[in-house]
Amino acid sequence: MNTQIRKHFRTLLAPVALLVVLSSLFITRTVWAKISINTIDPVGLVADKGRQVTVTGPIAVTVGERTELRVTVTQRSTGAVAEGVIFFAGTGQTNHWEITAVAEGRAAFQAGPATVVGLARSSVNGQATDAHQWLVNVTLLSE
Repeated sequence: MNTQIRKHFRTLLAPVALLVVLSSLFITRTVWAKISINTIDPVGLVADKGRQVTVTGPIAVTVGERTELRVTVTQRSTGAVAEGVIFFAGTGQTNHWEITAVAEGRAAFQAGPATVVGLARSSVNGQATDAHQWLVNVTLLSE
């Protein structure tokens, strides 16, 4: 009887092990869904008499995730603040984004140093998977 139980256990071991491995891969993919590569390029462009600032950068987001990327650009020397936002679907590859942020208030941007804060939030079926914020000092150039 003991030998029979061992043979039956060995017969079931491979399918059960395969099921455990496949289940863990699915769970691992879900757990590691995220924004994986992100930054802001070191140069931005000022346009529309200082009322618009275009900034760019690379980002990689897990395939199929809906992502909101929001930037805030500030310039201490002028007191200018601008915000912009884009929405896109993650591809699993590194993609290059571009946002034109519009100045708020009366202060206008000029060529020179500025700071850009990026905030990316990703989700699947309305369920948040990641939120990441980063800050980069940039140089603004006049268009």
